[in-house]
Amino acid sequence: MSNLHTCMLDLGDNIVTAQHFDDGTTRRSFATSTLPEVGAQPIKSLEDIPMNSNSESCQSFQREVSSFRSSVEAATNLFSQKLSTEMRAYLQTPLMSSNVDGVVYDSINEVVAGGEHLEHFHSYQKDNSLGNAGETTIELHTDQGFFIAFTPGLIASSNDPTKQMKLSDGFYVQDRYGTKASVNFSEEDDLVFMIGDGANQYINNNLIDSKGAMPLRAIPHALSFPAQIDSSDVRVWYGRMVLPPNNALSHGMGLTHGEVREALMDASTTGKSISLGCSSQDMKAVIHTTRHLSGPSVILNCTADELFCWYRCQPLDDELNTCSDRNLTLECVDSQGQITDPAQHNGAAPACYNSTAPLSSDNGDTWQGDSHADDTHADDGHGHDHGDDGHHDEHMSTKSTSTGSRLFAWSLVVTFTISAILSVIS
Repeated sequence: MSNLHTCMLDLGDNIVTAQHFDDGTTRRSFATSTLPEVGAQPIKSLEDIPMNSNSESCQSFQREVSSFRSSVEAATNLFSQKLSTEMRAYLQTPLMSSNVDGVVYDSINEVVAGGEHLEHFHSYQKDNSLGNAGETTIELHTDQGFFIAFTPGLIASSNDPTKQMKLSDGFYVQDRYGTKASVNFSEEDDLVFMIGDGANQYINNNLIDSKGAMPLRAIPHALSFPAQIDSSDVRVWYGRMVLPPNNALSHGMGLTHGEVREALMDASTTGKSISLGCSSQDMKAVIHTTRHLSGPSVILNCTADELFCWYRCQPLDDELNTCSDRNLTLECVDSQGQITDPAQHNGAAPACYNSTAPLSSDNGDTWQGDSHADDTHADDGHGHDHGDDGHHDEHMSTKSTSTGSRLFAWSLVVTFTISAILSVIS
């Protein structure tokens, strides 16, 4: 990965996609994919660059990138096979049906093998003169795919690709109680698997209740890229997001997952705001292509039994419909019990709000409302099809944890050690 950033700079912003965040971070990206039955696709930005290019960094990157991607694919297949074996007894079949006669997906392994895998190489560079110290680069969000396999971020030198890389900090996850925790990766954590909202759409909804299996939990996560002492230092990262099969039917929508994705891509080119289902047909996520929004360009026409909150229409249960009867107000409230902008992607939920009598949650945090949060619904991901807003979440308490049993208890975050995977691209 040490040659990634310098290769991108050599190619220039006319070829390499660049995104600028509010905290002064610029993210440059290479995008590609691995297709079912077809295999790894070329990196578009590098397709027309000959191996005898004058860029030594691009030559080094191209020489090693195929073996790197093959190693990640092998680990991804092994992960899906093991997960499929572990959960087979707890799942009803088929997990997914399709619009093709006779084609169904009975196992997790079949779902993973039948879906497109989006791949991104990212380089983050900080302009210390822009943004505020400690500001979040990418706010809390949950990926829309089934899971993502990614390498922990590494700090590389844009001046000297031969300089020893080191692990980057600033990666956060949110636990089920709303606490934001820093994840401390180690040198042995070569590849990390993290569950996305797809698990709610075609895995957890197929669990057999009588079996007592625990559902997979999608992980809200965020990134903060702090200013570097050496301004030439950059953060490099690779991720592989596993999408469901294109011909598989999206639960409760009457469309295939491929058709849903085409609708989102069409919206990205026309600048439209659209609403599409996430984990349930009652929860509508709004996908917008404009970054750093101060509010939604189109407020959804939520029904009388819904509230626009967390950038979507969220359903109201019987208790939330009686807020006024208890001299409370119905508000969009974040995980720390504060009224928040409903257009923010921050895990907020409808709540009966009482500004004069704060309540205490089970884990000791202060709450001011009876929140009915479900923080597993998908927002924008790591640049996969849609943008990440850069809003800073000021209300989260933070603490540090390592990738051990405690983090595993929150969700399925698994690390694989693959020989030299962090140094394959060097």
